[in-house]
Amino acid sequence: MGYLTVISETGFPHSVCWFEYNHKSEWYAFKPKIPKFPLCPGYIDRSDRTRYIKHLVKFEISDSDLEQTINQIFSKYQRLIYCIGKGPDCVTLSVDVAQWCGLTLPPPPNRIPGHLVSNLATLNPSLVQEHY
Repeated sequence: MGYLTVISETGFPHSVCWFEYNHKSEWYAFKPKIPKFPLCPGYIDRSDRTRYIKHLVKFEISDSDLEQTINQIFSKYQRLIYCIGKGPDCVTLSVDVAQWCGLTLPPPPNRIPGHLVSNLATLNPSLVQEHY
């Protein structure tokens, strides 16, 4: 079994997913190519965001589901235009990841990274390994 951690960052609100599976540690987020620009081409950010963690929820998920979810991230997000608040944006990616991993989702709209973390923890208590 592996882990999916959904993170809300300090500073500028941002949502990131951290995958730990098959002895790998990988980060995935969707960001605008021009930092903090609300509407522009987006890209899949793979940078380690550990030092920016404000809130997180960690779920136990099968390695195969995590691998399949990573493939879906690339299939869906690789060439999209980033549009903050309306989507696709960083929160949209985290919601999609949670859904693809079989988690119960909060009803839309999901726009605030910290609220998403709390809501996912509340709706999926049996899978939560860590939450703060």
